[in-house]
Amino acid sequence: MKNKKIILSIAFTLLLMSSYGATAMASTVNEITPMASDAKIAVVFSTGGLGDKSFNDAAKVGVEQAKTEFPGITVDETEPATVDEINNAIEAYAVDGTYDLIIAIGFSSAGGVNASALAHPTQNYMIIDMVVTLPNVNSIVFKEHEGSFLAGALAAMITETDDIGFLGGLNIPLINRFKNGYEQGARYINPDINIRVAYSPDSSNPWGDVAGGKNVADSFIEEGSDIIFAAAGGTGLGVFDAAEEAGTTVYAIGVDSNQDYLKPGYVLTSMIKRVDVAVYLDIAAIVGDTWTAGFTSLGLAEDGVGITEMEYTQDEKNAEYKSGTTNYEFIMEIKDDIIAGVFNVSEFTVAPEDNPTLAEEETPGFLFPIFAFGMIMVYAIRKRR
Repeated sequence: MKNKKIILSIAFTLLLMSSYGATAMASTVNEITPMASDAKIAVVFSTGGLGDKSFNDAAKVGVEQAKTEFPGITVDETEPATVDEINNAIEAYAVDGTYDLIIAIGFSSAGGVNASALAHPTQNYMIIDMVVTLPNVNSIVFKEHEGSFLAGALAAMITETDDIGFLGGLNIPLINRFKNGYEQGARYINPDINIRVAYSPDSSNPWGDVAGGKNVADSFIEEGSDIIFAAAGGTGLGVFDAAEEAGTTVYAIGVDSNQDYLKPGYVLTSMIKRVDVAVYLDIAAIVGDTWTAGFTSLGLAEDGVGITEMEYTQDEKNAEYKSGTTNYEFIMEIKDDIIAGVFNVSEFTVAPEDNPTLAEEETPGFLFPIFAFGMIMVYAIRKRR
């Protein structure tokens, strides 16, 4: 019966993730006052562990910032290799009973957080990338599709082959939000662009298979792709290796953290997901005694996702896209349009006819003179009668 409750709760959270709008963080990094604290924090990283230069490492940055700004806090960390180890670690920290907050990094911890939070209603939990709707859990998710839209649009603007790729860790809704946004962004620029899609070849090690990631990227490159977006944790590092090996005509796009520096000049940009900020702010809330449970979805409007400033690909960044506008400036215009609601980016797969395109956006400006001329002619004819 308990397992059935857990399954139903997790299923319900998936519905919440697709239906709830974004809410702003309770505070921003700039509003936090550093102070000493004796708070005790537990962090359970996702499978793949630290050193992925991506998702887990982004969380670690937030932890380290908190340790620097709140001297005296204690942070205990665990790097589980399997989901069972994640669940056991979460429960062990809860049974200990001395932690002010247990932070679980990644969707794989949803079952463990749900079960432990039900069993320990006075224990505070935070989970990244999944929603657990319990009164002692703060859930943080991201609108990966919005940030990935920018990455896809940029890829379509830069590609010389009109052929780009996407490598995901697993074929699951979370990773497909990256894919779906990337596809929509690319087709916004070029509706006819070819987009290749694959997932980590080793499903038992989707986030740490560097060699497998390189093999997928190599095959994409052989088939014509010259830009590949990797949303696969450590597996994505193989895409960077493949881009470097192929030469200056091929680019990778990083994910979660700013990965541009890993292969300078071969990583076009990275789709940043501010896991670091989310972790830091939750710890800060514990220190400041302002922590609350709830649900927060962070997109472009909340600076929860975005792309880097392309430090190592300045030529591509500053190349003119159209008269008076550089590639990067045009991407920022797209970002502003998404925030303003000029068009929406779907987290789901979108049929070609429903995808926003430049042609659709520019049509009103083109048709208005024709419409105005037609109205003048109608008026003149009626006048003559």
